[in-house]
Amino acid sequence: MGSQIKFTQLYGATYDSPLCSLLEINSFTFLLDCGWTEEFDVKLLDPLKQAIPRVDAVLLSHPDTAHLGALPYAIGRLGLKVPIYATQPTCRMGQMFMYDQYLSHHAASEFDLFDLDDVDTAFDYQTVHQLKFQQNLRLAGKGNGLIITPFAAGHMIGGSIWRITSAVGEDVVYAVDYNHRKELHLNSTALSNLFSRPALMIADADSGQPQFAQKTHGPKLLDAIMLALRNDGSILMPVDTAGRVLEVMLLLEKHWAVNRLSYPLALLSPVAYNTLEFAKSQLEWMNEQVAKEFESSRDKDNPFSMRYVKLCHTREELGRLPQGPKLVLATLPSLQAGMARDLFLEWAADPKNLILFTQQAEAGSLGAKLQAHSLKGPSPLTLQLPISKRVPLEGAELVAYQEQKRKEEMGAVPGPARQSSDAKLVEPLPTRHSSGSIAKLTRRLTSMSEGHSMELDTANQLAAVPQSDALIDGFTVPEVGAAAMFPFEDENDDLQWDEYGAALRPDEFQLKATSRTGGQLADDEDEDMDDAPVQLEAPSKIVTTNTTVNVRARIACFDCQGRSDARSIREILVKVAPQQLILLHGLPQATAALQSYCQQELSSIHSKVQVAQPLEVVDMSLQTPTYQALLARELLSSVRLRAMGDYKLGWLKGVARPPSQQEALIEIVSAAAAEASGSSQGGVFIGDVRLSEVRKALSEAGITAEWYGGMLVCSGPVTIKVGTQDGQVQLEGALCDDYFRIRDVVYGQYHVC
Repeated sequence: MGSQIKFTQLYGATYDSPLCSLLEINSFTFLLDCGWTEEFDVKLLDPLKQAIPRVDAVLLSHPDTAHLGALPYAIGRLGLKVPIYATQPTCRMGQMFMYDQYLSHHAASEFDLFDLDDVDTAFDYQTVHQLKFQQNLRLAGKGNGLIITPFAAGHMIGGSIWRITSAVGEDVVYAVDYNHRKELHLNSTALSNLFSRPALMIADADSGQPQFAQKTHGPKLLDAIMLALRNDGSILMPVDTAGRVLEVMLLLEKHWAVNRLSYPLALLSPVAYNTLEFAKSQLEWMNEQVAKEFESSRDKDNPFSMRYVKLCHTREELGRLPQGPKLVLATLPSLQAGMARDLFLEWAADPKNLILFTQQAEAGSLGAKLQAHSLKGPSPLTLQLPISKRVPLEGAELVAYQEQKRKEEMGAVPGPARQSSDAKLVEPLPTRHSSGSIAKLTRRLTSMSEGHSMELDTANQLAAVPQSDALIDGFTVPEVGAAAMFPFEDENDDLQWDEYGAALRPDEFQLKATSRTGGQLADDEDEDMDDAPVQLEAPSKIVTTNTTVNVRARIACFDCQGRSDARSIREILVKVAPQQLILLHGLPQATAALQSYCQQELSSIHSKVQVAQPLEVVDMSLQTPTYQALLARELLSSVRLRAMGDYKLGWLKGVARPPSQQEALIEIVSAAAAEASGSSQGGVFIGDVRLSEVRKALSEAGITAEWYGGMLVCSGPVTIKVGTQDGQVQLEGALCDDYFRIRDVVYGQYHVC
């Protein structure tokens, strides 16, 4: 029989929610995406938490938060321990997305759902199995017989459309957020050409909000930018971390280079540098134009070696840019957190400025409110917004924190050991000339504190150091000791000249380490980095104040989302013509209209169209009986197989016996038994005729063929063309040896007998 297929939408049935669903094929369960909102509401993940024990594998389609935002939390807190499959860019860029989310929320709240270690674990190469486009991977174990294959979606770099092929050859296609248009750095999806009549297709119906209904990518966007800059206004463009921002940066970089503009152009993100570095190394995942431009001239810079886009990791780095009007791409697009929110609070009151959205913000966020307000035209807007920021502890709060930490550390030590530790603390140190180790440690802690804008006295600095990391100075060498062992002092520390009399300058041999804030560390902090104690984060707290923001800046929306529009979605789905279709993740009105259209257009081929509802289990098992056949080895060796795409087809001559109650396999008897039963041989033409492939086959056979007026003209002369109405191959020419040779080559491409 056919495969038992069930689909459950955990959440993401509507356009304003992230995507997460279950796909059960027989006894194997796939988790299709595991997105999260930028609010990181744990209650949203209740269906996922209940479903995790049943999950056998995870398929990730895109690297943004809406498709994989819950992955670090699911692995670190919910116990998700199954194979995860994604493309390399989805893995690397997804890591950048989650880095940015953590850093942005941690700077403005007590965010503890996951940390950077959880992100690293979730995207480790041992956790995520990386696949290439159109790479078939046959699963083993419980999923034996299933084959998964990613195809380019065209929405974000590495974004995938997944095909799952069952053991009986039934295809299930998971296609969300795809784009049929070729862009500056990505190819369009080939969805309509890759799949034909799959058993099940899961597709989204999202065609965008009204403010993004018109495709205004390109000239109109650049005109709005130039108008604001020439009017002496600055532009804030909220963008995502490592997805659609690549397309926007290429567009702006090209415009700045062609017009030789001097206005500052910056990308403000905590992971700006790493994002561009990953993009530079992933050109093979982009369209052929990007790769061709890079390969045509080896002395040319990488397309993502931005000359005009300045990378800024902090507000301080942004402040070093020239004063005056500027364009800043800042994360996050929802304006719920991150540096884009900080800039908005600073620039919103100036009517010369422009808040420019290029993608749809998350529902309920500050960005969504501003986008909805843009439909009303230029009008003032007043908002009451909380402002949260992390500040270092000072004074009594710092002393109380250090005392609490000391009690916690001492409380973790057993009683006798704690008494011994206390004795060591109160025991006076022997008097001896200091070797400088304590001084170095003190200076290092002082530089750490200054990096966090804190001022601590020496006593507090030493008290904040865990006892296990402290250096005990004044060690006396015992009489029976062979040599001094502690503290270690390098005899070369005091050398001022080398063996040739040249003056030694240690700073010339030191590498300038980079701090987490993007700047260079001081010499004292860089010294003895290998022996330095672990630098703990300075104690801090969150301070929240409420403020009134009078939005006088103009707000505009331009579509750079990289998704297919409603009309294209209808045409693609009808051309693919799945046997069963599930629609999800769209506006209610748009989803209902798409369902009605597909039902009408696909009624002649009896396709079934449904709309996914949250937590509703949809049984999409095919009613057509399907059996597995058992072929004898001598019978299989007599079959002539011909490659047809991903399959091999051949004409089998034999007799099939129905399965017994004990066996589910059909037995195919030998050809001799078929002859005795009087079975006849026939033939069939399979596949779509492509004259380009026919020409290639003729060339391999030594037959010359040239294009002329949409048909092939061969030696003889013999012409080959495809009928416009029925798509049949038509051969015209004199009945000669060349004609029959050409006919045999054409038949050999599509005829199975």
